[in-house]
Amino acid sequence: MNIIGVPVILVGTPKARPIFELELQSARRSTGIGSMVWEPLPQHKNRIDTATGKPKPTEWRLLTDKLWQYQWLIHRDEPLTEEIRNTWFELSQGVLDIVVKLFVLAQLRAIITGVERLSSKLFRKVYESELQPIHPMIEALKSGKAKSIAKYSDLQYKEIDKRLLELSQQISEVAAAKADTLPFASDSEAMRLYNLLLGMGCESELLVPLVQKAIKDHPNLQVRALIPLVLEWYEQAPDEVEEPKEKPAIIKLKDWHTLPSDDLRFGYSQHKKQSGELYQYYKQQGKIFDMTAWLKQSV
Repeated sequence: MNIIGVPVILVGTPKARPIFELELQSARRSTGIGSMVWEPLPQHKNRIDTATGKPKPTEWRLLTDKLWQYQWLIHRDEPLTEEIRNTWFELSQGVLDIVVKLFVLAQLRAIITGVERLSSKLFRKVYESELQPIHPMIEALKSGKAKSIAKYSDLQYKEIDKRLLELSQQISEVAAAKADTLPFASDSEAMRLYNLLLGMGCESELLVPLVQKAIKDHPNLQVRALIPLVLEWYEQAPDEVEEPKEKPAIIKLKDWHTLPSDDLRFGYSQHKKQSGELYQYYKQQGKIFDMTAWLKQSV
């Protein structure tokens, strides 16, 4: 530093700390203008703001609340419960890289399996199957022992990154398979129109007959001119482009996990092997009639 006359920023994992503290001069330089140790986010309880008297959210709560908004799932409006938040922390120990990777992997698994929602149970499944390489590190963080943590401070996530790419490829293959089933799959312009409208938030089921009608009635118009036309039909939902409504299909037991969270069948699919857990789940959802409390009120 003295020879080149250029400030140098010292950066390293916890395993590099002995190097910085090897000599008094190096230690002084490393803290000359202040040093920062970037540690995992702790899971503190909400503190009370002395000025306002209201709960002051912790960094962990603020981070997870913000991340929760970045979902690509059909049931992304599911609330972030304290159970999910606690499980998320338990499996990541607040390490930001793991927090994000677990969040992404869980979404990919939810899309591939058709669950289309995040839950505490899904986080645990993903952790057990996809994040095995970091299990020793998580256990070391849980122990709180500095030596154990330093042992895994340089752990790399090559296998996890590879798995992310594999799951993304599986989603692309599923999407491609669905696209091949469309009646206009061989028409590149029709597919382009369909995908653009789909990206604008239109429902796939309503778009198919509308795109077919647009291509049939206006074969010479470009996609740019067809978009406002189809959007107008979409808003009006005219009868002439609606397909005959079929009788509701019977949803098989193996597909109950894709139903909305307030559906009794979804709860059964998640807790069918543990009757006690199923009862508690229905009770928390307000599905169980409290006969004892009703009898007390009626007396």
